[in-house]
Amino acid sequence: MRPLAASDPERVGHYRMLAELGRGGMGRVLLGSAPDGRPVAVKLMHARLTGASGFRERFRAEVAATRRVSGAYTAAVLDADADAPTPWLASVYVPGPSLRDAVRAAGPLPEPAVLRLAAGLAAALVEIHRAGLVHRDLKPSNVLLAADGPKVIDFGVARAAEGDGGEGQTGVLAGTPGYMSPEQAEEGSATAAGDVFSLGSVLVYACTGRGPFDGPGPAQALYNVVHAEPDLSAVPDRLRPAVAACLAKDPAGRPAPTRLATMAGAVAPAAQPWPPAVQRMIDERRAWIGWAPGPEPVATLVDTRRPRSGLFTALVSPRGALAAGGVLAACAAVATALVVAPWSGSAARSDPGAHRSAAPPQSRSLRGHTASVRDLVFTPDGRTVASASDDATVRLWNVADGKQRRAPLDHPDGVNALAISHGGSVLYTAGDDGYLRLFPVSGKGEPGDLDIDLGPLTSLALSPDGRVLATSNTDQSVRLWDLDDRKVGPLLETGAGTVQALAFAPDSRMLAIGTTGTEEDPDTGNTRGVAQLWEVYDRKRLSGNLSGHDSWMEDVVFSPDGQTLATAGGETTRLWNVARSQQTGTPFRCDGRCHTAVFSPDGRILAAGGSEGTVRLWDVTRHRQVGPALTGHDGAVLSVRFSPNGRTLATGGQDGTVRLWEVPT
Repeated sequence: MRPLAASDPERVGHYRMLAELGRGGMGRVLLGSAPDGRPVAVKLMHARLTGASGFRERFRAEVAATRRVSGAYTAAVLDADADAPTPWLASVYVPGPSLRDAVRAAGPLPEPAVLRLAAGLAAALVEIHRAGLVHRDLKPSNVLLAADGPKVIDFGVARAAEGDGGEGQTGVLAGTPGYMSPEQAEEGSATAAGDVFSLGSVLVYACTGRGPFDGPGPAQALYNVVHAEPDLSAVPDRLRPAVAACLAKDPAGRPAPTRLATMAGAVAPAAQPWPPAVQRMIDERRAWIGWAPGPEPVATLVDTRRPRSGLFTALVSPRGALAAGGVLAACAAVATALVVAPWSGSAARSDPGAHRSAAPPQSRSLRGHTASVRDLVFTPDGRTVASASDDATVRLWNVADGKQRRAPLDHPDGVNALAISHGGSVLYTAGDDGYLRLFPVSGKGEPGDLDIDLGPLTSLALSPDGRVLATSNTDQSVRLWDLDDRKVGPLLETGAGTVQALAFAPDSRMLAIGTTGTEEDPDTGNTRGVAQLWEVYDRKRLSGNLSGHDSWMEDVVFSPDGQTLATAGGETTRLWNVARSQQTGTPFRCDGRCHTAVFSPDGRILAAGGSEGTVRLWDVTRHRQVGPALTGHDGAVLSVRFSPNGRTLATGGQDGTVRLWEVPT
């Protein structure tokens, strides 16, 4: 929950606005108070949607349908206005965490809670489908855990955001990779059977803390949804057959929601459906809005436009449950721990045989994220490193002491990519929520947004001259943003699969694009990733498909002189002569899959991170490894970045940690 900005509306319809609850791909959600004091959640639709042809008509029709949905396991729609300058929808406010937040904070749910969750979600889908709606985006963040059971939110609104006739935007998937059905991933077809598939995925997440089709990125998740069989070993025996049926690749093989409760068996009643840690989260949210048991709960938040003493003191209960001291104590309680391992006492030398006998270097481990770290970026002065994570936060770390410089920067959903302005004052972030956010690094001022097409953002790159920002989502194109007027130019259509990685050349005139490719490798069954080179200002393609990897492209990066391009994919990292668009030398092999690569600032060293938790450093000129492999991550290394002076290497991994290494010289 955040304080309102001065530019936020004081009232929406009959409701007084109190705070911001969150943001998503279709708009913002504010906490409001009804005339009788009841708390409500008010969704303000995004400006990019309201100007789209036919949106208001679809919004009006879908709202009418959602108001027909009733039942104990949905958040009822109370009011809406499709004709307002900014269309909005008000629903019952549910004082409870999302399933995603609950599992991240308290771990997977125990079996009794999962069984109750399954029964509640099945009942919710029955009511949603009975009203003629399809949810289209059922996922852990769209399930709230209330004191009396789960509540499904955001049903119906996704349909209004789509094009005429219910068809999704061309090339853009409506839904979330890893939770959408195979037919939705391949054909864009969203049906009631697709909601059942999503329900099965949500239940696996509740049992394990991971989606059944999670991968290093959105493209891998989409591939897994279509081709991979999920591991259901952690799903309770009593529920496993029902979940397996939900996750059938063939829609005809999935059960109707009405059958799910029968398949799972009767659920015993309980005074508290959730484990104690989740119940405490619910109680905290009740206290935040002064929620009192009984039929007439009342919202008593103070106006957040007038913060006191620089603190967000809006969340105060009628009995002063969160006084100033309580707020400070709460802030201290959620501060993340930092575990520091010793620095390596000496750097390994660039000796061809050094890695056989030298002791592995040690690192400092920066802990705070609760999910995979997807991307890293240093500020130009090298004093700060920013990390982006699936836990929907960006964190700024002081390189000198490893402490966080400020509170985490929040996103509505997982954050996939980062870029920083030339002067280091603005941090650009992109994630699964479809938002491209601009955060002031100093912490002074409000974050901003650039309008982005619907769909998860997979990659992001800023030109070295600071004039152009490149973004991609789950289609096959790249959008180039002119930062002088914040307008998007013509799309770069790759025609080569989902775009996975972007990199500008040092002169800012060339863009490298790495994709999943479309041609299947007969040995691996994966598509062969390709890289393309494009002229930025003329929007002309400069090369054919640079191919050679046996799987999709995970990363692309230019050498500091712009003459060489490195591509990471499959089990290798390869070097290409940019002028001739030809591969040079022998590929560098990673431990497992190559997820990420980066050149040192002087261009001598290439660092590459693999799926087995190691980073290897290579002398680019000699094509030899430098020193022993860097080990310490528990899981895949997803990002590697050198500091501007080349003395520090930052790595981010699937284990949620950031590690800082002294670089061999």
